[in-house]
Amino acid sequence: MADGWPDKNIYDPARDKMFWWRNDPVLNQHHEHWHIVMPSGEHNGTSKDREGENFIYMHRHMLARYDANRWCLGMPLVDPLIDYVHPIPEAFYPPPFLSQSIDGRPDGVRVPFPARPPNQVFRDIVTMGDDNTETVFAVKDLTNILDEIEIWIDGKTDEVHPSKLNLTDDEATSLGGDIEVVLHNIGHNMLGYIMHPYTLHAVPSVLFGARAGTRDPLFWRWHRHIDNIYSKWQNLLGPRDFSDDMPPVTIREKDIILSFTDILLVVDKSGVNDTWVKYANEKFGGKYFDKDLSNHPMVTKTLQTKMKIRDYVWLEDGQDHEKIQHLYPRDWIWFIRAQNVSPKPVTLTFRIWIAPIDLIDKHAYWIEIDKFKRTLGPYEKTVVSQRCDHAVVIRKPAQKTTKQMDDTAITPWQKEKLDQFNFAQVAEKLFCDCGWPYNLIIPRGSKKGSTFKLFVYVSDGTNDLVRTDTQCGSTLLCGGEKWTDKVPDIKPFGYPFDRPFKDGSFYKTFQGMKNVAHTDITIKWVEDFPEV
Repeated sequence: MADGWPDKNIYDPARDKMFWWRNDPVLNQHHEHWHIVMPSGEHNGTSKDREGENFIYMHRHMLARYDANRWCLGMPLVDPLIDYVHPIPEAFYPPPFLSQSIDGRPDGVRVPFPARPPNQVFRDIVTMGDDNTETVFAVKDLTNILDEIEIWIDGKTDEVHPSKLNLTDDEATSLGGDIEVVLHNIGHNMLGYIMHPYTLHAVPSVLFGARAGTRDPLFWRWHRHIDNIYSKWQNLLGPRDFSDDMPPVTIREKDIILSFTDILLVVDKSGVNDTWVKYANEKFGGKYFDKDLSNHPMVTKTLQTKMKIRDYVWLEDGQDHEKIQHLYPRDWIWFIRAQNVSPKPVTLTFRIWIAPIDLIDKHAYWIEIDKFKRTLGPYEKTVVSQRCDHAVVIRKPAQKTTKQMDDTAITPWQKEKLDQFNFAQVAEKLFCDCGWPYNLIIPRGSKKGSTFKLFVYVSDGTNDLVRTDTQCGSTLLCGGEKWTDKVPDIKPFGYPFDRPFKDGSFYKTFQGMKNVAHTDITIKWVEDFPEV
């Protein structure tokens, strides 16, 4: 226990293949910020726009990334925690420097998060007073809640759900919110106190609250269960009909071009001013517009990542210092050749996704990387570009340095300042710190290289409201900046992967669509590369 960890024959972080990912401080900060920025409650009679739908999608987004990294390591996908009765084999030992404040303790006093021994079981949580006991959460209630939700999904009604759940997109928030505030929250509470269920005055585990839960493998098992429940409803909606979202634009597999930013800076340093649009149209467009550029010296089909070591200060805890490993990507630029085949200007939204090649037929395992808007003139052939560090999925500006990575920590003194505001005001103030970490923008891949499918869907951008600026925060994951702002995309969260595929096939679903292109890329974990 010299380093704070238990004996290595009990638990050794070095043998935990996903320890580096689950314990990335910026990942945990993103999850904490999201729940602050997108709370489930109402303020002045108004909830955050589409919060319940957003809740499901943001956690699905995290799950897809977690499973993609597991797949790269040859690990099985996350096993959903569907059993509320039998022992849970996984133990969990939180990092020794991780601590929490407890209500009723003197100011500044913090205590460690407790470990969870193996083979714990769901049990009723009971408060024990001088003369009586009171059951706060019961296992049978959790089971009943699950049954009630599944009955509702099946199109039936009861006292809990007197109104029928329709098979339409606009029901997503109703279902997502119901799953979140009842089944999800109660389950987290019960898992957080699973080691000592007989009093709520005991110290809970990381699964109670949003700050550190992603460190525990059980978090991912619980959320895969939650997502699978929602997927039952999505599956009933059936495959999506894209006939009303096929703008007059053509893109092809060879039109998807990737280039490393550091190499572009060598050949055209001034290109950074226009994201190399002029350069790309000279080298990839014009007389080269129809050429396959796979072997072009400026083009890559392999994205790269590496592991870095940094000195991490536990700013939210006891200010301890620790050397930690974290993932980091080699910066790249998207180039996409597109042709407007109509005599009128068209406004388009480019939606970029990736998925492990073995999982492409599972719609919930696709990872949204970016979406951005461009306008093409009549019959225009052009090359559009987008920086990966401006992606709508990430917290902006991109957190590349150690200082930037630590900027989003919610320290005790910051919490004191925020205490003067109501939760809606706090949500607005912290919006700019909400978003996926740049260092985790793509999965790590593997040493030999892992094959992913890269998919580009060009949708009608006329009225989808997708933001075109590079404002702070992530409008993909964190909703609108102000409390009453609408989500800046009228499409369902996860579009076009928000429904099951036709005949369970990715290829059949998008076959023959001119506004769609996809190609195989490799993500490779390497020793080093230039940073920009």
